[in-house]
Amino acid sequence: MVEWLAGNRIRGTSTERTGASVAQATPTKIIDGSYTVLTYTANGKFIPKSTFNVEYIVIAGGAGGGASFNGHVGGGGGGSGGFRTNVSGATSGGGSSTESAYGITAQNYTITVGSSGTGGIGSSTNGDVNSKGVNGGNSSITPVSGTTITSIGGGGGGQGGNGSARTGNAGGAGGGAGYGQSVDVTAGGAGTSGQGFAGGSSANNTAGSGGGGSGSVGAGVPSGSYNGGNGGSGTASSITGSSVTYAAGGGGGFWASGGGTFGNGGSSIGGDGGAASTAGDDAIGYGSGGGGGSDSGNHAGGDGSNGIVIISYVDSPVTNVELGSRFEETDTRKIYYKDDIDWKELDGANATNYTSESWFEQLSGETP
Repeated sequence: MVEWLAGNRIRGTSTERTGASVAQATPTKIIDGSYTVLTYTANGKFIPKSTFNVEYIVIAGGAGGGASFNGHVGGGGGGSGGFRTNVSGATSGGGSSTESAYGITAQNYTITVGSSGTGGIGSSTNGDVNSKGVNGGNSSITPVSGTTITSIGGGGGGQGGNGSARTGNAGGAGGGAGYGQSVDVTAGGAGTSGQGFAGGSSANNTAGSGGGGSGSVGAGVPSGSYNGGNGGSGTASSITGSSVTYAAGGGGGFWASGGGTFGNGGSSIGGDGGAASTAGDDAIGYGSGGGGGSDSGNHAGGDGSNGIVIISYVDSPVTNVELGSRFEETDTRKIYYKDDIDWKELDGANATNYTSESWFEQLSGETP
C-alpha cells in the first residue's frame, strides 16, 4: 500500500509507482477500473517487468462428441475442458475452492490455449476408435522458472455401439458413454480433480449420455430410455468484469424412431446431441464439449470449442503528484523524483537537483 509521508515523500513498491508494466503479444486487453484484463484466445506471451500477483482462469479445450454407429444409436457428449481459477471467492471446476495466489516475477510466461477436440467420425465398424470424440487440448500458463498452471483437455464422447469405443474418455471433464445394445452399464470418462466432473454412464439399450462439465456430472441414461443425457453444467466467472459461463459438457445423441429426444448441451453453451438422424451440434462456449451423433445412421459427433486463458491484475500507478516529490521504492531501495514529465531515478549524477532538505538514501558506489 502506498504511504504518503511528510515533505512530499511517497513510499511504495515499484509496481505501485509505475503500474505493472507488462509487455504481451496477442491477447485482448481491457482496462476495468484499476484492473488490467488480458484475454488469450490463441497462444501468446505474458511478459511482466516487475513482481506482483495475478488472478486467472485457465480453461482447456472442449472435446468432441461421439458418433452414432449404423444400427446402434446415440453417441456420448464431449466433456468440457478443465477449469482452474484463483479469483477470490470463485469456484474452480469439479466443485473445488478457488486456488491460491499466483505470484508473477519479471520473466517470460508462455500462454497456451487448448484447441477444440473434433467430433467422432461416423463409421459402419462397431468399436471404431475413430468414432469416439477427440479430446480437447490442454491450456496453460508456463513461466521460464516456477509454477506452471495447466488445465486438462476434455474427454471425448463414446461411440454409439457395442464395442469398446462406447466408453467415454477421461479428461478435464469426462466424455459421456455412447449407446450400447445388450451390454451392461458403460461408464462415462473420469474428470480431473479440481477441474471438472465425470461424463454420464449409459445402461443397456439406451441412448448416449451427457459429457461432464466443469460445474456438474453429465447426465446418465437409465436402461430402456432412448433420450440422450444432458451435458454437465459450466462454471461462471466475473474476471472480465461481467459474469460469463464457460466449460460445459455436450449432450448425448438419441434414437428418434424409438421416441427419444436429444440431450441438451450444458448451460446452453455445450453442443446439443444431434436431432433426428443427424450429427451432433458443435459447442459454442469456450472450453465446452460437442454433442453426440444421433439415430441409426453413421452420424458424426459435434466438435468441442477452444479453451481460453484470462489474466487480471491491479495496474494503478501513482499519478497527479507535485513536482519534486520523492518516491522511495521499498522493493528496489531506489529513490525517484518527479519532474514535469515523469519519474526520474535519483542517483549520484542528479542528486544536485535537490535542495538541502531533500531526503536521499545513498546507495553503494554513489556520491550524493
